[in-house]
Amino acid sequence: MNQPRSFLRAGILALTLALFVPPGSAQTAALPTEPPPGKAADNRIYAQQLVNDLLAANGDLLAVGLHAIPPGGTGYAIVAHSRDLIGKKDSVADVEMIKNDQTIIGPETTGYTTTPRMVVHEPLRDNQGRIVGLAVLSFRLEPGTTKLATHARASALMQALARKIPDVAALFQATP
Repeated sequence: MNQPRSFLRAGILALTLALFVPPGSAQTAALPTEPPPGKAADNRIYAQQLVNDLLAANGDLLAVGLHAIPPGGTGYAIVAHSRDLIGKKDSVADVEMIKNDQTIIGPETTGYTTTPRMVVHEPLRDNQGRIVGLAVLSFRLEPGTTKLATHARASALMQALARKIPDVAALFQATP
């Protein structure tokens, strides 16, 4: 079909840009990038301790992430996680779940794992019931697992977690 012409056009365009657009111009300037996420093992705050304790006590949990606005920050980010994702900014969808007090439950769809899992995104609350962020809990997906059963399990864990959080500032207290 016209594939050879498409490749030819793309090549001519690339050559034209290389020859006629000066280096450092607005057209070639690199977009600002987000710093790489931090390591969970280096994250010595109370929120990370909560994640570590939750995973250690619940064998059906495969991953846990807590999202909040870090001190001095202007937007939500992952502040504690079982994977090395510390500091990764929240997606628009994550922020909407927090703002709208929404819980979303569904099978894992990101493709970073081959282990079947059911994921719960639920607003993270303090012990007064105030929303302080978002929790993401990934449960091992056993045959016959329903969203309703997963929701009940997640709700119990979230209530226990909320009792341990006096306020959003507590999430960022240093731990040994």
